[in-house]
Order: sequence, then structure tokens, then C-alpha cells
Amino acid sequence: MLEILNTLSKSSEPLQHAVIFLFNGAEENILQASHGFITQHEWAKSIRAFINLEAAGVGGKELVFQTGPENPWLVQAYVVAAKHPFASVVAQEIFQSGIIPADTDFRIYRDFGNVPGMFSEDLFCVSAFLIGDNILAVLKYLATSDKLAKSFEYRHGNVVFFDVLGLFVVAYPARVGTIMNYITAATAFLYLSKKLLQPKTRAIHNLKNFFTAFGLTLASWVCTLVTVLLVAVFVSVIGRSLSWYTHFYVSVFLYGTAAVAKLVLVHTLAKKFFYKNTNEQYLGDTFFDASLMIWSLALAMITRMGLCSAFICMLWVAFPLLAKLMIHKEFICHDVHAGNVCSLSVYDVS
Repeated sequence: MLEILNTLSKSSEPLQHAVIFLFNGAEENILQASHGFITQHEWAKSIRAFINLEAAGVGGKELVFQTGPENPWLVQAYVVAAKHPFASVVAQEIFQSGIIPADTDFRIYRDFGNVPGMFSEDLFCVSAFLIGDNILAVLKYLATSDKLAKSFEYRHGNVVFFDVLGLFVVAYPARVGTIMNYITAATAFLYLSKKLLQPKTRAIHNLKNFFTAFGLTLASWVCTLVTVLLVAVFVSVIGRSLSWYTHFYVSVFLYGTAAVAKLVLVHTLAKKFFYKNTNEQYLGDTFFDASLMIWSLALAMITRMGLCSAFICMLWVAFPLLAKLMIHKEFICHDVHAGNVCSLSVYDVS
């Protein structure tokens, strides 16, 4: 903040709006300083938007955790201006759910000042330079924006937003996301129903194998979750809690290998006891369909709950299904004498 203040003070570029730099104390004591400022200071009523900065001090990228409430123009400002974008609506919804036992000045400005803003978590050790670039660019954009003067006129709905490999941010209205999600889920259900119920003579056999694969897939996920939790308990028991906190790749190795090993074990046992003489192509297709059904159901339910994070399920359904449809081959034979058309698909052969 000091460096940004120094840079702005030396810049010849005029700003359309004033900028207040607020250095709060007493954050860990129920956020007293921010509460005192937003409820009592004479400048508080003139504030139209804020950028709330946090520092975890563990290394990594700066991440935009929260925006709003509503005010999609704030997300658009970040999309347009940020030089090193790293943002996700998933982080926002997880933080707002209360699962993470933490609080920030963002809530104080939002609830007591009714001011829209952006909450940026600076993982300080590595990214001080990167967040400086980002915040300076976004701050200049906001300070020269016509929307800032009438920010309350632009409150209309939520936004789905996420970055793609830190290269750029995808953002679109939540109502558009809802339509996309339901269309994707409906397409997947249509694909599965058409596939499983054709041909009719094998429908019961197909459904039996499908639901077996569905149950085994869910069981493998539950076993994986239990394994990861057991590893976490073991790490805590030996007094090494959060020992991986400053080294993200250690956590991936510690928990990722346990998760993968459990998944492989469950599916290996399933193949040995449930699918001894089953064609591998048919087996792969069956488990693909089971996973597709699980994510499609999750997509429909999360969208119904009104969560923007449903976009993850949408991507996990849309792209695999699209790839499957593109590479899928059907062999069509025409019975000239009978005048009928019949099709034989690779997934019908076991």
C-alpha cells in the first residue's frame, strides 16, 4: 500500500476520484478499527467502493476471494485491469459459507457501510510484486471509472468468475450460468438415457452394470475421503499439523498420493471381483457414464441451490461429454429389404 501510494503521488496521470489508504489496527480484536472508521469517520459516507487487502504470509499468488455484494462491474474491473489475474468464485462461496473460521474487514465494510468491494488475499512472501502490479492497475481503473461515482446504480445480480491458468479471467452473469448449467445437465441426461436404453433387449443388462459402476464410483470417493482424513488425523497426532503450510507441493504429495492409491485399490478390487471377464472398452465406457451421471446430478443440485460454483461441475460434464461425442463411432447398417435402419455402437458390445 505504501509503494502504491508512493507511485500514485508521483504520477502525472490525473485521477477522477479520490483514493483513501486505510491502515487498520485491532483486526484480530473483532475488527474494531475498520468498524470504527466505516461507522464514525466523516469520510465514510463518501466511499463508493473498496479493495480489502489481506496477507497470509505463506507464499503463492494473490487471490481475489470476494467481490460485491453483487456489483458485477467490480469483477469486470478486475478482468480488464489486472495484469496477473488469479480469481475464483469458488473461493468466495467457500469463504462466505462459514466453513473457514476467519473474518476480514470486508464483512465490516459490506454489512455496516453497505459499500461494495473486492477482497484480495495476498500470499505475501512470493507475490508482493505481483499484487502491487494488480492492485495498482485495478485501483487506477476504478479511480478513473465513471461507474464509481454512481456505483449503487450497477447492483444487478451475481457473477460467475474464474481464471484460466492465470492468463485471463472468464466472467459472465450468474443467470447465464444457470441456463448453461441446466442445458449441460439435460444434454448429459439425454445422452445417458439414450445410450443405456438402447437396444431395448439389453436395457436391463446395461442398467444393472451402470448402477453397479455408479455405486462403486461413489464408494471409491468415500473411501478416498476417509483415507485423506485418516492421514490428516495421523499428521495431527504426531504433532505435525500444518507442517506443509508453507510448502504446497508437500501437501499434494502427502494427501494426493493417499487419495490416488485408494482410488486405484478400490477400482482394482472392483475389476477383480465384479468384472472378471468384461471387455475393457465396455468397462471404461460404463464407468465414464457413471461418473458423468454423478457430476450431472451434482451440477443440477448445486445450480438449484443458486451457487455460482456449479460452473466446475458444468466444465467436468460438458468437456468430457463433448470429447466423447466427437470420438464416438457408430456403425450403421441399412437393411435394404426390410427398409429398416439399425445401429451398432461400441458400448453395446461387452
